[in-house]
Amino acid sequence: MGSSGVNFSALRIKKGPTNQCVCLVDALGNRTMRPCLSSVVKIQAEELTKEDFKGVKWLVMRYGIYNLEVIHAAIQMAKEEGIFVSLDLASFEIGQGTYSNVYRARDLDQRKIVVLKKVRFDNLEQESVRFMAREIHVLHRLDHPNIIKLEGLVTSRMSCSLYLVFEYMEHDLEGLASHPGLKFTEPQVKCYMQQLLRGLDHCHSRGVLYRDIKGSNLLIDNSGILKIADFGLASFFDPHQIQPLTSIVVTLWYRPPELLLGATYYGTVVDLWSTGCILAELYAGKPIMPGRTEVEQLHKIFKLCGSPSEDYWRKSKLPHATIFKPQQPYRRCVAETFKDFPTPALGLMETLLSIDPADCGSAASAFKSEFFTVKPLPGDPSSLPKYPPSKEFDAKVRDEEARSYYAPSIADTSYHSICWILMVRNFRGTLLELLQ
Repeated sequence: MGSSGVNFSALRIKKGPTNQCVCLVDALGNRTMRPCLSSVVKIQAEELTKEDFKGVKWLVMRYGIYNLEVIHAAIQMAKEEGIFVSLDLASFEIGQGTYSNVYRARDLDQRKIVVLKKVRFDNLEQESVRFMAREIHVLHRLDHPNIIKLEGLVTSRMSCSLYLVFEYMEHDLEGLASHPGLKFTEPQVKCYMQQLLRGLDHCHSRGVLYRDIKGSNLLIDNSGILKIADFGLASFFDPHQIQPLTSIVVTLWYRPPELLLGATYYGTVVDLWSTGCILAELYAGKPIMPGRTEVEQLHKIFKLCGSPSEDYWRKSKLPHATIFKPQQPYRRCVAETFKDFPTPALGLMETLLSIDPADCGSAASAFKSEFFTVKPLPGDPSSLPKYPPSKEFDAKVRDEEARSYYAPSIADTSYHSICWILMVRNFRGTLLELLQ
């Protein structure tokens, strides 16, 4: 019996009058499933032709089977009977991380594209499980238009995997910014920054530190909406009860100086420093401090933003201060380096890239900056330019579909979809049960 309560003795191959067929019957009388994490759909016995097995699309499209274990069992039986089945997830992969693979799929119920983040649990290190659990827990607390939505979970003990189901966004900020010949307008930059700060303000007001602001984690759809995604490094915090946190967070180019100096007591300003780097990057067209090592990164920060005052060194008592404190103080030169930037943008950058965390302010105060109130005003998301697919995946899928004989049988090619998976919703309230 799997976690879904499917009795696999009820899945059987039998001979029909002329063709092989499958009888799929769920064992509802024996179900032990957790009702919010899986869905078992009763399937009536019906004969299927060999053509039905050319892809797994029929399992969902024709029968509405949402349970992964039923699908995998049916696929295995089909293979044993020598019937062709294609289940090539690599064709739909759009990203890969340390702990997960990311795929694009289609929600057949609502007829929309979704993203599946697949986390495997076989031979998985405890650290990666912790990242996944943290992401689910954090996203369960957040609900905002500028934060990616976790729409559901799909679990399968048979494949030792968990799929996190997210809404699909066509682009990420890094991909658009690095596109040759593409230059953002000032209303566009202000619109993106406004949405980023709104999302961050929501995180901080809910006691969440994001801790990995960078262009590739800021997703943008073709309606101009920006959403913060990938909460694997996020952490809860309580400003009234400070707890030590790891300093090894935030991608190097966007890491604030206090973390590079080993700080373990910090707050929302770590996200604001990264946001200042993003703002400068949108105007400069490239990362402003691309260090190769932590030492080089700190040197670049001091050269641009100046070194901390003696008072700061004395009060902060940072672990690596004695190692990295420069012998001679560096002079701040942000305004000189970016003299061609609009003055209001420079003003906000000066605040966000303050070398002393106490001077960075908050996401809410940054949102009230003059940068957003002087003309040109932030553009409306719906008025922003729409861009063609920019991910290499899109071209890869189109080429593969053009070559594939079975592509129409496997998926609706206009959606480049994986039709054998459908999200299981209503996961709220089941997180603790899932993580036990």
